[in-house]
Amino acid sequence: MLFFFRFLFISIFFVSCQSRHESLVSEIEELIQKEKYEKALSLLQDRLASNKPTAEVLSKNRPNQPRLFSLSEDRTKIIWTENKTLFSKDLVNDKHFDLELKLRPDSIQSSANGNYVSVQYPLKQYGGCALFGYSTFKSSLEHESIVHIPCKTGMAISNTGDFLLYFFENNLFLEKTNQTSKPEKYLSGELFPSPYPKLKTQYQIAAIGNEYLVWSGVGGSYNLYYLNIESKKVSLVSKDIVLPRIYYHNGNQGYIVGGKIGDLYLKELNYQSGKVPTTNRGIPIVTREAFSWRLTAKDEFVTLNQNDPNQPMKWKVLGKKEHLPFFIDRMWGVSGDRIVYESKKGELVVDNLSFTDEDYMIYDYFKKVKKLNDG
Repeated sequence: MLFFFRFLFISIFFVSCQSRHESLVSEIEELIQKEKYEKALSLLQDRLASNKPTAEVLSKNRPNQPRLFSLSEDRTKIIWTENKTLFSKDLVNDKHFDLELKLRPDSIQSSANGNYVSVQYPLKQYGGCALFGYSTFKSSLEHESIVHIPCKTGMAISNTGDFLLYFFENNLFLEKTNQTSKPEKYLSGELFPSPYPKLKTQYQIAAIGNEYLVWSGVGGSYNLYYLNIESKKVSLVSKDIVLPRIYYHNGNQGYIVGGKIGDLYLKELNYQSGKVPTTNRGIPIVTREAFSWRLTAKDEFVTLNQNDPNQPMKWKVLGKKEHLPFFIDRMWGVSGDRIVYESKKGELVVDNLSFTDEDYMIYDYFKKVKKLNDG
């Protein structure tokens, strides 16, 4: 009997979806015949911007300011802000946590395992930013640094939450979070020379396991270094890096963008504990592909098309580019073939990248109507 009711519910749901789809198609066809293209485009955009049945809505709120977002290196834990609240979610174990903050943060940076986060708060009266460290899945750590650093300068927090790393006055500092002792100058900034030493150097830090990557440079030209935190050994990984960030993949591999403006390459970065990371020459990419996340299929990535409207775009090395039938505002990569995105309504959503024939049909209608409307 239970099986019968489940079958009946699924059948009714399927028929209902079919009828809604057929009704929309009929209405679009009628609007096309009447040359009411703008109305047809509006209906099609609403349909393509709606969440799929498989979507998990993490937040229905539209914050007053853009969300800040960070994730663990294995891409299973995500951390984000909404105004003055910090949220974290374990996508594998379905655990979540939220914490009210003192102010709206200026930037956040997750530890490699996603269990801790470093936070910068803007100090309007004094300038610069205050630096804090927090737990993301329990409330055991709330550490305030006595140092105020330039906003958006490089910072990191360890996997155990026991220390913060940050650059201050061109030197790397280590600050223990369980003590009230003064921060210690850990390494001289001279160990991280910039491609343009006469210009003011910008530093960024990212965690890889219990070790760190450090970018040193300015304005689209950086050197990338590996820092072994125990031995204090600094090693050059790559020159001519364009973006000071890593796109994590699976916990021992990520991607960085090298080359120069107008001649970009997506480089695979492989790393393991205690060894200097290795990178390849990379594959040529265009500007929009510089913000790409690796999918499960071989050499396949997803990025945003950066057009209006924004939509995810799959691309394959030496293969085709596919615009997916889905309109969103922002996107971040997560494990497998799932993404976290901001919907047009301002929701934060996690979903896969599987689409139906109906989705593609609606997108074909959208392209057709847009062409007619543009003349």
